Amino acid sequence: MPAVIDPETMNIDELPGVWSPVQWELDEEERIQELDMQAIASLLFAVDAPEAILRLLLGEYEIERAYQPPTNYDSEQQGEWDENLLTFQFNRSIRLVKSERRQDYLYVEYNLADLGYWAMEIEPESVRIFRL
Repeated sequence: MPAVIDPETMNIDELPGVWSPVQWELDEEERIQELDMQAIASLLFAVDAPEAILRLLLGEYEIERAYQPPTNYDSEQQGEWDENLLTFQFNRSIRLVKSERRQDYLYVEYNLADLGYWAMEIEPESVRIFRL
């Protein structure tokens, strides 16, 4: 079933966003869980903002260990692949299909495979996200 943006379960509150590195001893299971959470946050920070927004809204941010470079990996821009480094990628890939940029306007279109095509129109005073 295709994903949908669910505004009824979207968390909102007045608390400020803060983060502190873990400052206590962790057992092995807690250490692995903390590593996964930090990898998700780092991956979301590493992708383009429209992709990160779309992933968060659709809940598509589960990760997996990457043993080989993913499709479209560009070693000139992203560095030589080192299989000895602990590397993560998102379980579900998103492919940028189209982008159009004009003054005060950005349109991006993504293919989420079995979740369909999604688009975003970004202007100075509005963001529109919709399924194609």
